Amino acid sequence: MAVNVASDMVKSALAERRDWLESKGNCRMIQQIQEFVACEAANSGLVDLDERLQWDMEGWASEPSIVHDPALCIRCGNCVTTCNEVQQVGALAMDEEKGVVMADPGKCVRCGQCIHACPMAKESDEVLAFKKLFGCSSCTYSKPIGAISEQDQVGEVMEMLRDPEQTVVVQFAPSIRASIGEEFGMEPGTLAVGKLYSALKQAGFDKVWDTNFTADLTIMEEGSELLLRLAKAGVLDRNALPVKVEDAVFDHVQPSLPQFTSCSPGWVKFCETFYPDLNGHVSSAKSPQQMFGAVAKTYAAKELNIDAGKMKVVSIMPCTAKKYECAREEMQDASHHWGGDGYQDVDVVLTTRECARLFKALNVDLPSMPDSEADPLIGKYTGAATIFGRTGGVMEAALRTAYELVTGQALEKLEFEPLGTLDGVKSATVEVAGIPVKVAVAHGLKNCREVCESIRNGGEFKDYQFIEFMCCPGGCIGGGGQPIATNIETIKARTDCLNDEDKNLPLRKSHENPEISKIYGEFLSSPVSPLAHHLLHTEYVDRSSDIKE
Repeated sequence: MAVNVASDMVKSALAERRDWLESKGNCRMIQQIQEFVACEAANSGLVDLDERLQWDMEGWASEPSIVHDPALCIRCGNCVTTCNEVQQVGALAMDEEKGVVMADPGKCVRCGQCIHACPMAKESDEVLAFKKLFGCSSCTYSKPIGAISEQDQVGEVMEMLRDPEQTVVVQFAPSIRASIGEEFGMEPGTLAVGKLYSALKQAGFDKVWDTNFTADLTIMEEGSELLLRLAKAGVLDRNALPVKVEDAVFDHVQPSLPQFTSCSPGWVKFCETFYPDLNGHVSSAKSPQQMFGAVAKTYAAKELNIDAGKMKVVSIMPCTAKKYECAREEMQDASHHWGGDGYQDVDVVLTTRECARLFKALNVDLPSMPDSEADPLIGKYTGAATIFGRTGGVMEAALRTAYELVTGQALEKLEFEPLGTLDGVKSATVEVAGIPVKVAVAHGLKNCREVCESIRNGGEFKDYQFIEFMCCPGGCIGGGGQPIATNIETIKARTDCLNDEDKNLPLRKSHENPEISKIYGEFLSSPVSPLAHHLLHTEYVDRSSDIKE
């Protein structure tokens, strides 16, 4: 048999597939096989396949995080239910003619939970069988993309890595070490931190650092702010505090209690939109991602003699809302520090899924990577930083340090099991220097709304001192940018992974991190110092007027 591989038919098929890749970002063959899911939807009466082929509707975007492709939609309504009932945000709706629509862009918090809800994003059995048979698992385009997906910035990062004029540095969030392996066939909950350092170095990043460093830094700043708020409220004696601050900084600290955590950008946007009257409760401390960008382009740039204007900071995050956070106008403090006004502290955010696509595009096989360590300066971390990735972790990490700073004594037991469960709302009372401090944890925006309503209406939680809020169910390990499928089983496995790493690390309290001590000793001076306040803290906006009437 003679096969003409240069025939017009072959050339046409190749061109068609190439055009599909450029416009859709995934393999046409995979997408065609995935259409079995659409057939199942048709059998259930959700959609008419013939009518679906005739659809010619424009998609929508929730900039800069999420996009919708109506041609892939099967009108199951899962994303709408997730947005309206699970998260209680109410941004999506089902239109009889147009299908899923962005009913109110002002309400959308960019959490990405709608992405996890889309059945077209989950690999059908037929796709899995095809990939196994033809060895497609290592291909960048071999995973089906759902009707709702993140805005892909892999190409943008690849362009950065090719530019010899730029210094491209990378950070990755605490939860990534417990989840990215799933994109390469590793079991959920496999700790891949050492392999991830090596993979990022092989990908071509000039410096491979770790958001865990700034998770420890966040505890120092947010924990110190809490102590100052307690002093302002008369709960603690200011003169007896371990944190000494200038009067101007003390006066600037919000007096509102309870203090809310500020690490989750989806939660922050939710509070700004639906509860702007509670903005004063949100800690002014930036998230670890944003602290990292500000520190990398000031402290690290100075130490390494790098032009901060030519440094690009790439974040690997579990969260589509992080794309929104890094683009906020106020996140340009490194530029202001150097007397400029024109570049963001963090330049690009890739989700866990995008990071896996980047590795596959660059032929970086994560499972085969040797273990290595982060580059020095802003890469060391403690167990307290690792548990930031799961619900209750920020609270637990803060209590470990705050208790020891105030009392001068270490906690007998570092784990607070009641705060680490997957219950939607959790609470505890901790004795600090003989003073009962009431704390609570909420994850998933439906549960966050419950707590906010209680505070707004003078209910139980108004008398608490410190509350952790996380936008996504399970915390960051359940983020909208995490591997699909993210479900209760994968969330539990990732949680166990983070807890195990915390327990096995030699240092488990943020103030024990030697690189944290170094940055304060050589650059920031002390927590909530004027320089720390300038680089590591922020303010919030009333976004309630963005909601449609």
